[in-house]
Amino acid sequence: MPRLPSLVALIASALATATHAADLLPLKQGLYVPAKSACKGASTAEIVNYWGGKSSIGSAQAECTIIKMTKNGKVFTITDKCTDIRGGGQIAGGPTVLTIDSPRRFTRDSEAYRYCGTERQF
Repeated sequence: MPRLPSLVALIASALATATHAADLLPLKQGLYVPAKSACKGASTAEIVNYWGGKSSIGSAQAECTIIKMTKNGKVFTITDKCTDIRGGGQIAGGPTVLTIDSPRRFTRDSEAYRYCGTERQF
């Protein structure tokens, strides 16, 4: 029977690996704005978010979940399912191409985005 400290270390290591492996996109979790916009005072329409796991790039109006993804280098093509936060209905999600330059920068639909943190800045 393994000693208790070794077992605890093994479980902690397994949980850390499982948590890390769960994020499908190599992005820092939080809010992003177009690269040309300031984080402070950005409008809700400009802000997009990524919260890790199977979440996709969402917005103030929708929560999105990745249902299919392919990767070619730093280019990710994702198909997601989005739910309208207010009405609860489904929003059409189609193939979206993201070029992820770093954990804090990506491009979507020819628009570059940058990381702003985990809370909206007023």
